[in-house]
Amino acid sequence: MKTKLVLILLTSLLVGCYGKSDKKQEENKISENKFVEVYEEPSHKLVFENKDFKILDVQIKPNDTTLFHRHKNPMFYVSLGWQDYSEQSINTDWKVPTKKGLPNGKTVLDSSYLAQNLIHRLTNVGTKISRLIGILNTGDGLTLNDRSNLNQINNRWFRSKRIELNENEILEYQKLEFPTIIINLSDIEIEVVKNNESISHNEKWIIIEDSTRLKNSKGHKIEMIQIEVLK
Repeated sequence: MKTKLVLILLTSLLVGCYGKSDKKQEENKISENKFVEVYEEPSHKLVFENKDFKILDVQIKPNDTTLFHRHKNPMFYVSLGWQDYSEQSINTDWKVPTKKGLPNGKTVLDSSYLAQNLIHRLTNVGTKISRLIGILNTGDGLTLNDRSNLNQINNRWFRSKRIELNENEILEYQKLEFPTIIINLSDIEIEVVKNNESISHNEKWIIIEDSTRLKNSKGHKIEMIQIEVLK
């Protein structure tokens, strides 16, 4: 009788332990799968959005780690001093070795997120703030056909080119075919003229509208990246 009672108690204890273990594993699983969208991650500051695109100003301090966040839209990146970093995809170990940063002005276009969403987090292992501007194409992209000029299109999501403005040079935009963004790679303000009003623009990104002029009145060459969001 005593032996039977001991067996019953042992069985109850083991069941309880397994139940707690399963519950703990489930809690860990839920915890590991918590993530935010890339534009909700605190270091990926959403500075502009409309129905066609979003602009993110990404700044990660040295040794800081982002939240797990998801990339699911085609994205165009412009480095403003992207530092070396380590990366961990969700439910995996940190990747070794660390990845190299990107020099100022380096561009990367990634549309692979459509086929396979990326959920990861990053740590800035550099000694300076890691910064880039990211542009998400939230539309359906440009439908290519036989009449499309493939030589002028990076892919169906974005088109880009580098621009230089010398002293007192003016760049005029009239009727734009696609939403257009300028990323200023230089530490020089650009004069933006619209409706006969002129302002010195000190942000790294500029949204261009019809009948806009950009002027360099500072005396040093300004380097820029022009990105069109295709739709």
